[in-house]
Amino acid sequence: GKRVFAPGLLAAANRGVLYVDEVNLLPAHLVDVLLDAAASGINTIQREGLAMSHPSRFMLIGTMNPEEGDLRPQLLDRFGLMVDVSAPQDAA
Repeated sequence: GKRVFAPGLLAAANRGVLYVDEVNLLPAHLVDVLLDAAASGINTIQREGLAMSHPSRFMLIGTMNPEEGDLRPQLLDRFGLMVDVSAPQDAA
């Protein structure tokens, strides 16, 4: 059969928002892909002898539970704003 490129999340997020839940739990190789695309504005995919590049300029928004692990320092530099949200305490 013919090999066909199917754009993924980074292509869909181009000129928009990329939301990542539990961003602190991303595997290192995905962090590298995100950082490369965020820095260059281009995502390059290489699979089975096929290489393809597409624009990938996005605003990265991530959420995490700090009790599940720290955010990698290289990712922390990509966030311009951090908000700490705590659960309401029971007044009783």
